Amino acid sequence: MPASSPSPNGTPLRIPKDASWHQEVRAEGAPAALPKIRHAVVSAAEESGFGDEDVAKIEMAVGEACTNIIEHAYTTQPLKMEIVVLLARFADRLEVTIQDYSSINFATDQADTVDEIEDWIAAGKRRGLGIFIIQSFVDKVEHRFVCGQGNELVLIKYFA
Repeated sequence: MPASSPSPNGTPLRIPKDASWHQEVRAEGAPAALPKIRHAVVSAAEESGFGDEDVAKIEMAVGEACTNIIEHAYTTQPLKMEIVVLLARFADRLEVTIQDYSSINFATDQADTVDEIEDWIAAGKRRGLGIFIIQSFVDKVEHRFVCGQGNELVLIKYFA
């Protein structure tokens, strides 16, 4: 099993060598591709032993990230209209790496923060909770942007 999977421009995506299993899903950067991505994520989470609630949380976090790519990153001039999802299982966790080909850095640590969801709703805000949802439903979120390649978002969910 290779330790990494090359992106279209040859730069390897981060898949640590100690993964016991991994799968790559390539999909068009369009809403019609979301069911394909969600199905692969649900299968990987179930096969990794997560319960129904955690499977749903992982699915929602990945779905939200991919929807954000489609709605925000690909409204400009992306380098390529594709989303690559790498699923990797380790002894203690499942990692989902999502690669887009946006020319814009969408750093997760620079998004608006939500302290209390009730305050957000009371202020009349109905959108902008994507990063909050993602961070609430997985244990760790890592982001990196490579100029000329795009964004890479790693969502990590540890086994209980």
